[in-house]
Amino acid sequence: MPSSKDLASDKAAPSSDKPVSAGHFLIDGGVMGLRVREHDWSSSPLGPPETWPQSLRTTLNNVLASKFPTYLVWGSELTSFYNDAYAPILGENDALGQPIQIAWGELWDEIGPIIHKALDGETSYFEDRPIRLLRNGLPQQTWWTFCYSPVRNETGEVGGVRCTAHETTNRIVTERRLQFLVDVGNRLRELTHAEAIMLAGSEMLGRYLQATRSGYGEVDPAGEIISVQSRSGDEPSLLSETHRLDDFGSILVNELKSGRTVLIDDATNDSRTRSPRIASKFANVGARAVLAVPLIKGDRFAAVLFAHQPEPHRWQDHEIQAAEEVAERTWDAVSRARAESGLRESEERFRQFAENSANVLWIMDAERRMEFLSSAYETVWGESRDALIRASEHWLKTVHPDDREQARAALERAFLGDATSQEYRIVRPDGAVRWIRDTFFPIRSPDGRVQRVGGIAVDITVHSGSLVYVVNGDEASRQALSRTLQRASYSVKAFASAADFLEVAGALTPGCVVLNSRSPESGGLSVPRQLTRATSGLPVIVTGESRGDYRRIVQAMRAGAVDWLEMPYAEDTLLTAVASAMADIQQSAERDREAEFTRARVAEMPAREREVLEGLLAGATNKVIGKQLGISPRTVEVHRAHLMERLGARTLPDLILMAAAAGLRPSKRPPNDARESP
Repeated sequence: MPSSKDLASDKAAPSSDKPVSAGHFLIDGGVMGLRVREHDWSSSPLGPPETWPQSLRTTLNNVLASKFPTYLVWGSELTSFYNDAYAPILGENDALGQPIQIAWGELWDEIGPIIHKALDGETSYFEDRPIRLLRNGLPQQTWWTFCYSPVRNETGEVGGVRCTAHETTNRIVTERRLQFLVDVGNRLRELTHAEAIMLAGSEMLGRYLQATRSGYGEVDPAGEIISVQSRSGDEPSLLSETHRLDDFGSILVNELKSGRTVLIDDATNDSRTRSPRIASKFANVGARAVLAVPLIKGDRFAAVLFAHQPEPHRWQDHEIQAAEEVAERTWDAVSRARAESGLRESEERFRQFAENSANVLWIMDAERRMEFLSSAYETVWGESRDALIRASEHWLKTVHPDDREQARAALERAFLGDATSQEYRIVRPDGAVRWIRDTFFPIRSPDGRVQRVGGIAVDITVHSGSLVYVVNGDEASRQALSRTLQRASYSVKAFASAADFLEVAGALTPGCVVLNSRSPESGGLSVPRQLTRATSGLPVIVTGESRGDYRRIVQAMRAGAVDWLEMPYAEDTLLTAVASAMADIQQSAERDREAEFTRARVAEMPAREREVLEGLLAGATNKVIGKQLGISPRTVEVHRAHLMERLGARTLPDLILMAAAAGLRPSKRPPNDARESP
């Protein structure tokens, strides 16, 4: 029947004329040997064992004694035998004595042709062949390496087929899982958007598990809502859904919140989640088998990766491991993408801020290479950024020779971890000298090491007074005055009315104001009055006609004007008045800068040096100050030397004047017995 040739008779006589009892073979054979001996063979096509041919008995003895999984079929009905090593492959199925087409009915379409080839005398070998088996009542994909070979009887004809089998499922799934995870890692690294990463991770897992739908859900901080993105089978369209966790049942919610992977092999009779007959919970999504992996981050249920199938499925260890690892890698990639996105946004905000700042922002790496330099450098330093970016040492070359050492030292202190502020001069290519206040600060790595140094360089040069504000309601006169000042190299900003000027006066750069008091729109003397009250530092030159009435001039000066120009006036007279006002601006600004410098240095003084300075301001001698503070006159002298060096004073009167300008007040007058006698 199964063979194309005449198969030897199932009851062929043994080689000896005398029947041989069953006890003369199957001496051992383990559990299956015992079962063969105890099996009722009377109704079998093979007949009683005493009548079996020697070829069958010998082959069967070898099969039962083998430690390698082996299956044997014999005779026209292809009666089944197998050894102890093969029994676990059958599971609960008892195939002994059954025709193989019945014992392996679910696989007969696949293995039948192989059996027939062996019966025709042809051996077949297969390596890592996939076979889907029923295990524990559910289908499972397995892989096998096996050999089907013919077994000949005493006449040399094929009497049966022996199959030796070795399951390679563990190796195959391990190799596939590892390669799959490599592919997942490579794919996720290619993506930069969190949503794309979520979808890619869930889709790749769905294909690996051969699921009809897979998806990724993110849980809100309250742990109530999952925003689901999923792909159904091979459908090209993405389905966006929102579910409450409670929609999936309280048992599942508790499992997920506890960090346990949920496995449902059959939603109609689920034993793994201790929640029988939960099919209704998944009927609306067409799920019968479900795998859901929770992610707990920072003690919070943060996300879930899921896959489901419409038929029962026994989830295997490799599938569970793959799902858990993909979930972890997907969430890590999502977190990385969001962090990088936030960093990119932060960097873009920084770039926009830096490029629009009037101050120079810079960053230098540990190798003293300039990593970042804002565009304000070109305005302040008067040269292209390229020179400094190409060679960071160019920076020190721009610093005034007298200030280079202190500027270099400030940079090195920052690389040692100290934040510091340093003032120095630079010499621009056009020969102009500018004062810079540079703040140096260390930029540390997560482990605390200084990786970079950043800085903010501010141009604190006293304005040269080249800006003139013209307030004149008469357009022709305003334009003529502006042209005159511009020819003299002044920058001019014109206003048609006093109201327009006063509205922005508080934010203007120091400069001189030329006010035409004859124009009604100029507001008369309201401009100098309001600027004086606001102590703006904008000197006002008033032009007008007194017609010999000096009271108008006096009113202007009392209102706060620094000068009066009788109209019509000569051009030289105007320029002389403007230059004088500009000189006052420069001197005032210089005094303010020196006072600010002194105040900063005084604030950094040790308490003892400040006490000595207050004593000097009170006019006390070293001896009196020493007695008042309980120190020797020599120690007072040392402190005084430190004070002069700190504030840059050459003489004691210079020191006193600088301290007074900075707003420092003398200490209370020492008691009489602490003063020197005349």
